Amino acid sequence: MTSNSLFRAAVLGVGLCLSTMASSAETLNIKTGLWEVTSTSRMSGTPQLPKELAAKLTPAQRAKMEADFKAASKREKQDVDRSCITQKDIENPFHGASENCKQSIVRTTRTSQEVRLVCSGEPKGAGFIRITTPTPETMIGVMDISMGEGADALTYKANLSGRWLGADCGDEADDDSDDAEDKDDADR
Repeated sequence: MTSNSLFRAAVLGVGLCLSTMASSAETLNIKTGLWEVTSTSRMSGTPQLPKELAAKLTPAQRAKMEADFKAASKREKQDVDRSCITQKDIENPFHGASENCKQSIVRTTRTSQEVRLVCSGEPKGAGFIRITTPTPETMIGVMDISMGEGADALTYKANLSGRWLGADCGDEADDDSDDAEDKDDADR
């Protein structure tokens, strides 16, 4: 799993927290529309590769990949991403997520939410995301995910900060639908 896909997971995690509003008795007081989310993250460990990919790698390729991950884990990475949070995202945030991962809402109030994630596939994993919404137009959060087992388990920790940019998602609405189309094309 690349750092970009982990960051995408973080953004989707924010969408997850926003999304569970529909199924909770109390909901986060947060606006839909265009959000800018900044994440400061750190990874450690080595991701467990799918068996098909691992079988194709030479020992030198595998060693280089492991060295690259170790080097990346020594520094924090900051990403800024814009994401369109729509009513559809609120109702079904992980429409393209793995069937092996289950989410459960631990707690929701108008200003905070905690969601746990447990993945039973390969690799196994677990984590949580906690979001606090001081205002309907701002959010802060933490994300902590661990995938795999043992000393080389991949861990991803991030601090999140977001701000609502407006109700109109502009080009981001098109980008999000392109992602869905890409997913649909990959499924065919």
